[in-house]
Amino acid sequence: MKLKQLLLLSFCFITGIISAQQMGTIPANKNVRQGKLSNGLTYYILHNEWPEHVANFYIAQRVGSIQENDKQRGLAHFLEHMAFNGSEHFPDSTLLEFTRSLGVEFGSDLNAYTSIDQTVYRVCNVPTKRQTALDSCLLILKDWSNGLTLADKEIDKERGVIHQEWQLRSNPIMRIYERVLPKMYPGSKYGYRLPIGLMSIVDNFPYKDLREYYKKWYRTDNQCIIVVGDVDVDHIEAQIKKLWANVTLPTNVAKVIDEKVPDNKNAIYVVDKDKELQYTLIGIAMKHDVFPDAQKNDQSYYIDTYAKDIITNMLNQRLSDLSQKENCPFTSAGANVSNYILSKTKDAFQLSARAKEGKDLEALAAIYREALRVRQFGFTATEYERAKADFLSAIESDYLNRTKKSNNSYGNELRDHYLSNEPIPSPEDYYHIMKSLVGLTALNVNVINAYAKELISDKDSNMVSYLFERELAGKKYITEAQMAQTIKNVRAEKLSAWVDNVKQEPLLDETKLPKAGKIIKEKENKLLGYKELTLSNGAKVILKKTNYKDNEILFEAYSNGGKSLYGAKDYANLQLFEPYMSTVGVGNFSNQEMPKVLAGKQVSIELGLGLQTQRMSGFSVPKDLETMMQLAYLYFTDLRKDESSFSAAKGQLEQALKNKDLMPESVFSDSLSVTLYNHNLRFAPLTAATLKKASMDRVLEIWKERFANPAQFTYMFVGNFDEAALRPLIEKYIACFPTAKKENYNYFDRIPNGKRINKFTRKSETPKAIAFDIWRKELANTLDNDVMTDVAGQILTMDYLKSIREDAGAAYSVGANGDLVREGKKFFAQIQAYCPMDPAKSTLAVKLLDECFKKNTIKVDDDKLQKIKDSMLKNADINAKNNGYWKNILEVFDVYGVDLYTNYKNTVKGLTSSKMAKFIKDLYSADTHVEVVMTPGK
Repeated sequence: MKLKQLLLLSFCFITGIISAQQMGTIPANKNVRQGKLSNGLTYYILHNEWPEHVANFYIAQRVGSIQENDKQRGLAHFLEHMAFNGSEHFPDSTLLEFTRSLGVEFGSDLNAYTSIDQTVYRVCNVPTKRQTALDSCLLILKDWSNGLTLADKEIDKERGVIHQEWQLRSNPIMRIYERVLPKMYPGSKYGYRLPIGLMSIVDNFPYKDLREYYKKWYRTDNQCIIVVGDVDVDHIEAQIKKLWANVTLPTNVAKVIDEKVPDNKNAIYVVDKDKELQYTLIGIAMKHDVFPDAQKNDQSYYIDTYAKDIITNMLNQRLSDLSQKENCPFTSAGANVSNYILSKTKDAFQLSARAKEGKDLEALAAIYREALRVRQFGFTATEYERAKADFLSAIESDYLNRTKKSNNSYGNELRDHYLSNEPIPSPEDYYHIMKSLVGLTALNVNVINAYAKELISDKDSNMVSYLFERELAGKKYITEAQMAQTIKNVRAEKLSAWVDNVKQEPLLDETKLPKAGKIIKEKENKLLGYKELTLSNGAKVILKKTNYKDNEILFEAYSNGGKSLYGAKDYANLQLFEPYMSTVGVGNFSNQEMPKVLAGKQVSIELGLGLQTQRMSGFSVPKDLETMMQLAYLYFTDLRKDESSFSAAKGQLEQALKNKDLMPESVFSDSLSVTLYNHNLRFAPLTAATLKKASMDRVLEIWKERFANPAQFTYMFVGNFDEAALRPLIEKYIACFPTAKKENYNYFDRIPNGKRINKFTRKSETPKAIAFDIWRKELANTLDNDVMTDVAGQILTMDYLKSIREDAGAAYSVGANGDLVREGKKFFAQIQAYCPMDPAKSTLAVKLLDECFKKNTIKVDDDKLQKIKDSMLKNADINAKNNGYWKNILEVFDVYGVDLYTNYKNTVKGLTSSKMAKFIKDLYSADTHVEVVMTPGK
């Protein structure tokens, strides 16, 4: 029996009054303009003003690599690349030039992806002030639809880029999947259609093969135009009709046919290995039918997805609790219900884990055992009530933020509606429907448990299990027979029900709080729109009330000190500080108990230890603000000493460190650190040997030393808080601490001056080459220097993409980043260039990294600079409506007295090419330049 039917029968049996047919449909968002032309082209248009004055454009296609024939493997993805290399109205590279003139950046705003059964292109964050610009973006979609040039020379140039992308993504897991997918998909094309394809085809296919795929599958009946943003809906609709109305469908078109995934009567066990795999990965999939697309507009679909989410969330909490125990055979584990690996035509209940070394079969047994425990005994009523409370709290948060829902979010929903008929209700309708369904007494833990019993199988049919491990000379590998026996043994075990221990006490005993302090002074900064409060204990509090999100409050607390106050004997403890803090409990609650006491709350607190500061970061929604304040108080005063959590955190790090040198990227990262910091042990890469010296007692001592004086911290709240309600909480939970002396930090030159080059070779399973350059110059901490450093990085990125990727075909991903780095009392303009490259063209790529930089010391292209300025001005308006952006602006102003907001736009507008050339010249001739290059050798 199909799972959907079984869930509904269970539900209906208990209610006795509701049937699937009576549940009602899910209404579509009335604000979405939907249409379909006679040639089959579908379109969705939605006016949305968050953010204002920008819009997103998409074209979604119901085709991908599954439509390829055997001689076309990789061409669906190749075609996606070619969409940026010439079309009817945008020849050669003029598409990138045009979109940059709109402030639309390649990569972040202009991009695409290809998967098994879909290909989606996007042009995002397009300024809407000029209607002609919007019309041109529709013309881009039109060209992608049926106007690609696919010139011979451009195809040949792109072969190298694709090959480099394959090399970049050829990690141990990808290599294993390329080998084992045919076994995991017996009798199905899914086993042979990873989008990246075969390099033997990518390097050699005849031009006509790509054109044939394009002509055959890129048709209006497989395409959907989506426009979301601050647009005139009527005008956009008229333009779509004008551009596409005369496009006709050819006769006898090829139909998109869903590829089926056959059932397997016997369990499939898959084992494989790779020399660079750092840990053993195990998994179990229990396949079942998908919920039919045609029925997803029924509210029964929401019950189905809710039940699956709740089941996996509760099981994941159990697995997380187990992972904190010292004798647990896995470091992490999880469960989900989703598409079976790659296929949209078959779903699966899936378990996965990272096994501890030497515990492969024990880990396989452990995750299956917990799934069978759920199958046999279900979840407890208290577990379900917590999970339900978390779900309702999350959808309420989204509902309260509904007027600030982004174009990206709407665009993704409309894409999924076209591709797989996902519902598109308004935020209001979704919230009220889900709240009503979840609130039905009939949808109780018994129904959820009945559904879990059907999702989780104790039979071999439709089960697939895998185990991927490290290849090592002389190692005795796990066999399929051993996996099968392990599963059989677990099924024979006599299990007991899960015991859900719940403490019936509050998070914080408020009777033990010190006497509340007072706000004794306040001043207002009207320029940046915040208030600064001084408390009776000397602590400073910054308040900036915003309405950028109706249901978000960000919290930050910071003070001087950090790792700089500790010497070599504590390096291991400092490295383990943050991993341990992420697993520790507070007050009377262990880490495993924290989710229980915080069920239904939207709050978080994290501790961080930087080189020169210690900080606390948090988040809450208005209704849970006091809970966040209580958490913050406890993180300052009452961390739990928990040996098992410490051992788990240390064990996870040890396992990661033990085998990290297997990965060429890890070797490169370590070599970069050693070269960059000139062998300074303070910044040396962490090793397993060093980690053994870490002590829980010492880590807790460091916590006390760094966080024992909360009054020395500056506190910041940014978001939609009620100030009248917040002020007494500040007095209660912050001003209550005793007065503290302000501490300072020790200053270190992180990156010593000088020119250092480190070129080395590293053999790997797939040849890898990487180059990294950093140029660094001490400068004044000013808005001008901050902006110019950013612009310099963007100029280099544009040049690197053009010369290294587009012209030379030497890299898939290359770019530079410019930052004004603030390191206490010193400030540095810093440019970092990173280039994973084609090993065969590594010498050329490294040469171009330098030549592009040097070229801009003489002259910066005016047109290029103007495009960057336009992009920065557009993004400034978007960023200024983000609470996280303001948190950074206010901290820089508080600590350094530099206002990065008020004159930002004027500073950007005032940049000239001559000024930028001089700035880049100064950077290029700086005292500090570090270059690290890794090649595979011969």
